Amino acid sequence: MNIRVVATGSTPRERRERRWGLSLLLGNSVLLDTFGMPSVFRENLCRTAEDVSRIRHVVLSHEHWDHVDGLVALAEQNPKATVYICPSTERSVKAWIKGLGMPVVEAADWLEIEKSVFLSGEIAGTWSGNPLWEQFMVIQEPPGLSVLTGCAHPGLSPILQCVRRRFPDPVTLLMGGFHLLNSSREEISVEIAALRMFGVQRVAPTHCTGELAVQMLRDAFGNRFLDVEEGGLINTQSD
Repeated sequence: MNIRVVATGSTPRERRERRWGLSLLLGNSVLLDTFGMPSVFRENLCRTAEDVSRIRHVVLSHEHWDHVDGLVALAEQNPKATVYICPSTERSVKAWIKGLGMPVVEAADWLEIEKSVFLSGEIAGTWSGNPLWEQFMVIQEPPGLSVLTGCAHPGLSPILQCVRRRFPDPVTLLMGGFHLLNSSREEISVEIAALRMFGVQRVAPTHCTGELAVQMLRDAFGNRFLDVEEGGLINTQSD
């Protein structure tokens, strides 16, 4: 499957300017997150998607603005797309999402939204010492699994443990925000060791991963490291 990078914000400057967040288009019909700046999301989506009306599913990984705010732009263009949120999404954010008039599904557990395309349902994470629920996506196709994260607030290891309990297949690609932006070199080294322990074959980090972690992952994975660029494309089955 082709994954197109609709929008990503990952640099300190982009964070200051609130051009921050992530949005990925899986094939032609599934979106993971909708970025944090609606104007950028709208413009990029029109360039990236063959036909915006073909988008049937929108998975919001969690409630933070930089992953949901662009939804208002999609609601104007394709209000029939179904939006999947965590049941524990903060009440005011949930009300705002439902107020856009799109069908909303609260996913508490694993759900296959298209053939071989799964969302995890909510799992517990933390943000600034407070609980934060997040869901991630899995694409199951030969030769293995592609795991896609919005921010990975629950942690990469808990996410991969969750995947291992559900699927016997190897993880051939781990892509998205890894939430290592404020982690030390030692903490990042522990995470890289965990990825190796779980047998992750390729990594494509972006957004909240952080520059130090991106460089350390590049060094660790070599030609199994994939650059994530806005407007770019990653094929999940390419070696």
